[in-house]
Amino acid sequence: MAQAPLKVKSKEKTRITKKQQNPKKAAPKIIKPKNKQLQQLNKIGKSYSVTSSTEKLIASRVGHLEILKGSRREIEKAEKLKKKKEAEKAKQ
Repeated sequence: MAQAPLKVKSKEKTRITKKQQNPKKAAPKIIKPKNKQLQQLNKIGKSYSVTSSTEKLIASRVGHLEILKGSRREIEKAEKLKKKKEAEKAKQ
């Protein structure tokens, strides 16, 4: 006896959603010098800025090394603010 093909119930189609892809923002354009001498100056300047920022970070964390926290002007400005606050407290 020949059998009829099985009647398979078709499943309801579920909506397929895609994951949201947030595109990366474009990085700022960095125009590098083409002149050899300017390239060397740029490289030296970058290394000095990294060194100074690292020293500031270490000094701010440790606080008692010979490396001062911030530049001379920043330190003097902070001291002036402290003196003003103390003077205002003395008046009250």
